[in-house]
Amino acid sequence: MTFALQEGAHRSLFEVLAARFEEGGFFIMMLILIVGIIGLILLARGIYLVRNRNPKIEKTIILINSLGLFALVLGVFGQLIQLINTLDYLSSFEGTTPRDFADGLKTTMLPTLFGAFIFLFTRLSTILLHSIKPFQEKNGKSVFSKESNSSTNFK
Repeated sequence: MTFALQEGAHRSLFEVLAARFEEGGFFIMMLILIVGIIGLILLARGIYLVRNRNPKIEKTIILINSLGLFALVLGVFGQLIQLINTLDYLSSFEGTTPRDFADGLKTTMLPTLFGAFIFLFTRLSTILLHSIKPFQEKNGKSVFSKESNSSTNFK
């Protein structure tokens, strides 16, 4: 344990993150990263739409929420695939120790952790967008958007 901590102390943060990224399964982790980058782009677009009082902000918020959920599901999917691969690998050896199982289980958790991080980032993004979104006046009533107002009027 102390050897691992000493070894990690000599590596940069980028090297540690790159190693974890590779351990988590490059393909799934790359997909989750792409979803996170798209979420970051949509956050910037959402801030631009809020500043220009564009009604497309609601669509952007829904899209950001959907991307966050997609990243979380991708992480769980990646975990299940890696868990199956790890169990297949460990079952092929007779002298498997609990330490081998723990190491394999640790690497299967990385995609879920990364997907959950992207999910939290997108949720915080939508909270931010909702908090800076101005109220719109319609018929003397303050509403968030025209969609929420039209759904409450049953004439």
